Amino acid sequence: MTARGVVAHAVVATLLLAGAADATSRGPASRGAADERRDLDLVASAQPSDQRREDSDVVVGETMVREDALKADAVATTTTSCHGCRGDSTVVQVLYVPGPSSARFDNVASAWTQDCWDCSAAALAVQVVVIGPGTRARPTNRALSMGGACATCVTATAAFQLVVQVDAVGRLPDAALAEVAAWVEAEASALRTAVVTPVTPRRAERASSRSLGELRRVVVRALDGRTRSARVAVTR
Repeated sequence: MTARGVVAHAVVATLLLAGAADATSRGPASRGAADERRDLDLVASAQPSDQRREDSDVVVGETMVREDALKADAVATTTTSCHGCRGDSTVVQVLYVPGPSSARFDNVASAWTQDCWDCSAAALAVQVVVIGPGTRARPTNRALSMGGACATCVTATAAFQLVVQVDAVGRLPDAALAEVAAWVEAEASALRTAVVTPVTPRRAERASSRSLGELRRVVVRALDGRTRSARVAVTR
């Protein structure tokens, strides 16, 4: 991996621990219609090109939300269409929803390659949601990959989504955030390895299921909560 890629992935720990991506409370948004909701979209996008043959993008968000209606999308997407190019994207979204509210959470990792040889695309999407007892949560988790006109290309994606319910919503302690950051670093490293040394889909699914269990234990233990939803999707 390039030096820029190493720096990019190290940003995950820095932002989570600093809460730099917005860990403050927000007041209720003004309502113009009964079905109005607040959208919280977080997108990481890597697009290598002939001018920039290796591209990495990391986006981290940590937000406390108090709206009555919420839609949150976490998306990591990578597109590679140049010979010998490499791209990887990572998005990490941590949301705290005290509630009561109606909330939809979508987490997507997508990667595709087209019209190139010896190229790769990887995407990692991680969404951790902490909700109060009155929140109605509708989570969706997907991992997508595709290669077109590309016989020697490799794609790898992983999407992890965890929804934990607690009696009183509060921010994850710094020690737990450090564990989450280390976990993300490990998963990003595993994904980069997968595009160099591909593994079978079944093996990837088993490893990802174990990883999801590790993430769930960290968050549930730190907040003394209970799991409402834990999902993982991978493609190789």
